[in-house]
Amino acid sequence: MRFPVWRTLVARLALGALLAVTATQADASSPITKTTVAVADAPALAADLGEQAAAPAVDVNQQPTSRAGDLVIARKSASTSASQVVERVIADLDATYDDHTTVPSASSAGAEMPVEIRITNTGKRTWVAGGDQPIRLGYHWYDADGHTLLEDGATAALPVDVSTGQTTAVAVIVRAPQVDGTYMLAWDLVQEGVGWFSASAVSMKSERVVVGDGVTFYGKGWGHGIGLSQWGAQGWAQGAAGPRLSGEEILAKYFPGANLVSRPEAPPFRVLISAPSNGCVGRTIFDSARMSSEGGMRLVNDADPAIVYAQAAPGQTLRASRSGAAVMVTDEWSRRVVYAGRDAVRVVPVQPWDPISISEKGLSYRGDLWLQTAGGSLTVVNVVSPDDYMRGVLPGEMLPFWEIEALRAQAVTARTYAAWKQSSASEREWDVRDDVSDQCYGGHSAETERTNTAVGSTAGQFLFYDGEPIRAMFSSANGGATENPGCVFNAIRVGDTWGCAEGWSYLSSVPDPAELAAYDKRGANPYAELWAEHFSGGEIRAQILVDYGVDIGQFLSMAFNESAGGRPISVIVRGNRRSVDLHGDQFLRRTLGLASTMVRTAPF
Repeated sequence: MRFPVWRTLVARLALGALLAVTATQADASSPITKTTVAVADAPALAADLGEQAAAPAVDVNQQPTSRAGDLVIARKSASTSASQVVERVIADLDATYDDHTTVPSASSAGAEMPVEIRITNTGKRTWVAGGDQPIRLGYHWYDADGHTLLEDGATAALPVDVSTGQTTAVAVIVRAPQVDGTYMLAWDLVQEGVGWFSASAVSMKSERVVVGDGVTFYGKGWGHGIGLSQWGAQGWAQGAAGPRLSGEEILAKYFPGANLVSRPEAPPFRVLISAPSNGCVGRTIFDSARMSSEGGMRLVNDADPAIVYAQAAPGQTLRASRSGAAVMVTDEWSRRVVYAGRDAVRVVPVQPWDPISISEKGLSYRGDLWLQTAGGSLTVVNVVSPDDYMRGVLPGEMLPFWEIEALRAQAVTARTYAAWKQSSASEREWDVRDDVSDQCYGGHSAETERTNTAVGSTAGQFLFYDGEPIRAMFSSANGGATENPGCVFNAIRVGDTWGCAEGWSYLSSVPDPAELAAYDKRGANPYAELWAEHFSGGEIRAQILVDYGVDIGQFLSMAFNESAGGRPISVIVRGNRRSVDLHGDQFLRRTLGLASTMVRTAPF
């Protein structure tokens, strides 16, 4: 990104190298009648400098983009319109700055910020680190309007001579401005006693730094941003960013490496509906559960269903409770104990289509209920087919009035996620919980006709990769781009910082314009709008102390170690006592409670 600071650099740009122009007249027999040569960016810079410099006009409409140091040749003939050919000319002095540095995004006023920046010598001349005229790295500060705040920041020596094509890392101590505000830090190489590289049309690298007390986070999205975006699915289904997509096409967009397969004989899911799960209704089962069904129920041995302990009439209530390490079941009509023991038991509806109601949850469930004591509490698990499970999940995870193709995509995603959890359940008595730790599951009570239609149209369908169900993640909104899970959940330590681990073969990080353009009958996607959260330096210090047991002292600065998708893999927080490099998703979403990790320290 080029920062508009050229008016402050008039003296440099006046050097003949930037605006050197030659004109030649071609031979009359040639179809080319005129050739004009100018250093790239000269017209724009001449306009910015007003009458102080001028360059011959060059027709560059719809032409290839050029950069400083390119030779731009505009050819015009009687039979053709103007055209432009860009040919790279290697200058004596040229440099390319690495996209990522450790410049803090936010800093307290006057703080000293240690920064490492990588630079590649793309010129013809070796950069000499020593001698009478060494090449060093410096910086300039500019305010939000492009006015010079600090023309010549302290410079840092190169660690070694840098030959053409070589890259070096330079450590610099940068002092932040003394007044709160938003500034641009522009990196610039200088040859001592000769001048700045920018005076020879070498582009500077500019980075925004916000100076103040603490940090204001600006963000978009809601959730981890991995896999399917629910608002994105809605947008693709309604054609908000192109043609309307089917549920299958939406799945292929978010899980491009997965295969859609049919498994009609898939085993039932085991859904934990006792504590700590709450069905996303705020109610759960602790030490007892009162159960009834309109068609009646049977209480049977789980290992041998032929052993029947009791049969309840339609509407009759059986109460299960914990008695020490045993399960005790009482017929509430007669007050008689019908079962007491340590074996797991199962409550089965007499008519398979009748749900079983549980008073403590305020919900009813298809399938069977499995009862046992574990860890000193009563464990209640709903054993239900994958499709019946989805009938109770879909209305809790996506609004029933949304586009039917979005609902279909969500149904397959959520069903696959539960299958993946089941494949990794190991010795657990359950596969998934019924709340936000897995998926909101309201059982039969949550069902709607529209969501049941979406589930029925995708019955038995799962997303598989390499013969196994994938970890089909989804979130409300990704903020405009999906993320590589290796940069979020599986981020790893690389040296003294964090880096992205290998991602999942069936996922990729892709832009999601449909999400930003999505809407429903209530209005536009609210998570596409920019939100802001401010934390003072003291609050950041306190939260780090509570969650990580480290006292950083007075807050000095914060830097983002970003992934290619634009989310922080880690967050580097510096204080006057300690500095910490914290896992990005854990610090931003769990410690600070931000809605998403698609964040910046200035509006975007």
